Amino acid sequence: MELLPILIDIEDKLLPYFHCDIWERGLYYYLFRQTHLKGNESATIPLSSIATALGCSEWQARKSVRQLAQKGCIELEQTRKGHKVKVLLPNQLGIPDISNEKVDVDIESLDFFSNRIYVEALLDRENHQCFYCLRKITDENCELDHVIPLVGGGSNSYTNIVASCHRCNTIKQGNSAEQHIRQLYRYNLLDENEFNSRLKAIEDLKNGRLKPSL
Repeated sequence: MELLPILIDIEDKLLPYFHCDIWERGLYYYLFRQTHLKGNESATIPLSSIATALGCSEWQARKSVRQLAQKGCIELEQTRKGHKVKVLLPNQLGIPDISNEKVDVDIESLDFFSNRIYVEALLDRENHQCFYCLRKITDENCELDHVIPLVGGGSNSYTNIVASCHRCNTIKQGNSAEQHIRQLYRYNLLDENEFNSRLKAIEDLKNGRLKPSL
């Protein structure tokens, strides 16, 4: 195994392509160290060991493990001794070559919900605030919410996916965004100006006027 080309591909291809956050980056390198650098594709690692290595809680470690698995960077098998993790290398993930030329992206066809790939772009669009109540949110604690629920005909388009806080995501459930905004206003969680701005934001979102920057 030639280490240098693999490390270059991890930095230049894998991490940017899957929009890995700081915890996912650290986790991938830790798992890479515990597997491929020891001559193995997989290893069984207790969650507590992962948390210790990353310097985080077991909750954060579990979340990062699941996110890397959802993105396809690792494969998981739960055992009594811990997570059996298979680490996939960049050349196993079908990552397209990144050209020096800027590639036009058809934003209308992108899935903004699955695997949280575009969560940072949505957070930037929302100014790192909950789309509904304007509470400050981060990649670590935000939820992705369908403004129009899937059962109501909603899609995973940028015109229907927003970053929200956990509270709003839980309370809103199957309600329309407008209903949820009015509920927040009745409970004095939004003032009149904020209420009106949120209604306008919903209208702008549905009409495609709130395109995230990619």
